[in-house]
Amino acid sequence: MFFNRHNAINNTMNYLAKGTEVHGSIKTEGSLRVDGSIYGNVDVQGDLEIATTGKIEGAEVRANNIVSQGAIKAQIQAVGKVTLTATARVEGDVVASAIDIASGAGFVGHLVTKDNKILPGTVSQPQLAGRSKQTLETKNRNQIFPIGKNS
Repeated sequence: MFFNRHNAINNTMNYLAKGTEVHGSIKTEGSLRVDGSIYGNVDVQGDLEIATTGKIEGAEVRANNIVSQGAIKAQIQAVGKVTLTATARVEGDVVASAIDIASGAGFVGHLVTKDNKILPGTVSQPQLAGRSKQTLETKNRNQIFPIGKNS
């Protein structure tokens, strides 16, 4: 659907078929398309696509770019763009360089864009309302973005 093989770190495409369940974490240097279910963390160096029949439930989902047509219940981190189509259902905070949410998509969580475009006269990006100073470290480990619930 959206995969640009030149952007992926590795041209390997991995596929989890409809009806297949994985209980545990998945890590790959290539890209991944999920038509089945993953119950665990997902760490994809390339791009991640979740089909309408796809489902991911875990603590964390990381990828270069993410397109979801299915369900994700996890903290989401993308180096690039997160795209939620009209059939997507997401529960969890999203940290990405850009986000595209189609009309009809379901989303419960907070969004943080890592974009350097800050309002004029602003020294730094504001803290999200209702959030504490707990942090979740990004894949690069060089940048830390606020994420977590108030205590």
